[in-house]
Amino acid sequence: MMKKSIITLAALALLAWGCSSDNDESTTPAPTPTPPTPQETAVIEPGTDERPQWVAPSSDDLEQNMNVYLELQDELLPYISENDIICAKIDGEVRGVAVPQLDEGDWLIPLIVFSNGAAPIQLSYYCDQLHRIFNTDWTTFDASVPPTGEDGIHQPLFIK
Repeated sequence: MMKKSIITLAALALLAWGCSSDNDESTTPAPTPTPPTPQETAVIEPGTDERPQWVAPSSDDLEQNMNVYLELQDELLPYISENDIICAKIDGEVRGVAVPQLDEGDWLIPLIVFSNGAAPIQLSYYCDQLHRIFNTDWTTFDASVPPTGEDGIHQPLFIK
């Protein structure tokens, strides 16, 4: 009798295990997942600007220099090339000129700005693919600024 009870209990356990709710399909349909909203990317319209002929200044007349590596903001990165040019101006006078350089997969713009002292700097960036010049008020001349960094000085905002 004891043997029969053990077999019966084992059969019941197997039956109960086979009917557990873990494998049951829900009678309520699962909600349809909402697709993620694609990030809106800024479309930058091409222009008709010609490549400017900015010429780097002679450092003979200017006592100090500010040496920085610039990075373009994300919106402009798809358009960057070695045909682009950037210019730093103080009081409308060209004080530095540079072109982007590809360095181990990253675009950097090594810019040296010359001045005789503190003054506001404006940057102009010509994008060859877009045939456009972007301008921004950048920073105040400061020869002690570190060459690299992750702030607005090193990544100026041309598109706001």
